[in-house]
Amino acid sequence: MLRSALASIVILGLTTPFLAAQRAGEPAAVTMEGEGAETFVLISGMVGGTAGFDQLASRLLAKGYRVLRIDPYQLSLDSSDVSFAAMARRVDAVIEHYHIRRARIVAHSQGAGVALRLAANYADRVEALYFLDSGALAVNSGPTLSASLRFVPMLTRLPGGRSFVRQRFVDALRRSSGSATWLDAERQRAYTQPVFDEVDRVVAMAFRLAHATEPESLATVVARVRAPLVVVIGAAPHEADIGTEELEALAPLGSLVKIRRLVGVGHFPHEEAPNELVAIVTEDVIAPSVRLAGS
Repeated sequence: MLRSALASIVILGLTTPFLAAQRAGEPAAVTMEGEGAETFVLISGMVGGTAGFDQLASRLLAKGYRVLRIDPYQLSLDSSDVSFAAMARRVDAVIEHYHIRRARIVAHSQGAGVALRLAANYADRVEALYFLDSGALAVNSGPTLSASLRFVPMLTRLPGGRSFVRQRFVDALRRSSGSATWLDAERQRAYTQPVFDEVDRVVAMAFRLAHATEPESLATVVARVRAPLVVVIGAAPHEADIGTEELEALAPLGSLVKIRRLVGVGHFPHEEAPNELVAIVTEDVIAPSVRLAGS
């Protein structure tokens, strides 16, 4: 799965702590746009950051919504606690700063693990949940990391090293997409450049993620969720497909869960099919009637 494959090369984009001044050229961990009465909170996973939501955000803004984008991995870049629970606390602090209640939370990949804890621990923030090609994740750990990962910063400083790592990253993105037409030169830069800007910090966080533990079991977290949840799955075969166990862990939520499958789409519904995704997340009435057993 991409959540493991890419994490062995890169983990996230980069930023300074929330609301601190950013260095020149550094991507934002938090962006707020629009003045609508209803708010969407978009939570990124390890890959793509806030820039990965450009297409979805622009369409939501055009419909009159307010959009808050948060990259919890950027917010936690230098933190010792990189559990989902800790990231959910940081995301809650951002949402509190903007005085937001009852938002629709859209989370991609590992961001779903953060969103699930947000819904369980800060229920008044969440009107509804939308997980993009992800389900209930137990821990926020990366793959078993080899000692060779420590040499990635050195590799990127060698002649041709950046091109080699960048190409491996882009190839993994393509393998995890139903169609890679979205992955033009601009999107490739948006996904890869932040990693090279702070590669030492990225690799250091990768090793902390490999040992991340959660304060509560996944079953305990799921039992406290009361918000309706739509799981949007890319139906095209792709390397980063959602794990069966991630869906099975949501079964206790029963009719709160709906499953939507997008034909021809892979791990990045917000990039590959933004129009279809907007239609799903802006449905006027969220009617959780489809149980996991019948999906």
